[in-house]
Amino acid sequence: MNNQVVGVMAGTPVDTQMGVDYLARQGLQVKAYPVSCSSREQARFQLGPSEEKEKVIGKMLRQMKREGVSAVIVYCNSLSAAVDMPFLSRQEDIKILTPLDVYQVLGTEYRRLGVIAANSQGLAGIEKACGSVNPDIDIFGAALLPLVNGIESRKTPAALMAEFRLAVLCRFFEANDVEAILLGCTHFPYLKEELEKATKIPVLDPADRLLQLLMAAKI
Repeated sequence: MNNQVVGVMAGTPVDTQMGVDYLARQGLQVKAYPVSCSSREQARFQLGPSEEKEKVIGKMLRQMKREGVSAVIVYCNSLSAAVDMPFLSRQEDIKILTPLDVYQVLGTEYRRLGVIAANSQGLAGIEKACGSVNPDIDIFGAALLPLVNGIESRKTPAALMAEFRLAVLCRFFEANDVEAILLGCTHFPYLKEELEKATKIPVLDPADRLLQLLMAAKI
């Protein structure tokens, strides 16, 4: 990607910064573009009319292009599911990659996935993406927006594991023979190490796959 700039769009300043930090560690030049000020505000935005959401995101994409951004990573699962990013990519003539692109790849690799998402829109988007390439995949999911709020308030991973009884959720996944647990929200890698202590099931962070897609893109 040479010296090109990647725009990181996400739901709130917190998950946007997580994406910026991750990509900057890989040596990329990045700029942050949060859509909302808080997770609650972002949830309301995602439930709004499609035309209004496309108008807001389209305006942000045009700003990015003026500021020298050549490609965009949407570092937010539920936002990716709530807005037609492929349409906006074509309309605004800019490359946009989202976690949903990764989930289509994962759909070819697994038959039974446990998914922890921020909200039901994100969960539905993941199921749709996986199912588009593997109609027989089974998804066992949980939507946990309060967990996102806990991460944004900087509670420790151990405290959040206890508060939301995530070890119990892991046992539910184990009882249903899931092959992997997908972190279906870009906030949730914050909990990856603690989740791995609670289960022998592999815990998947899609960020690495998203980086691979970005590096492979012809930009």
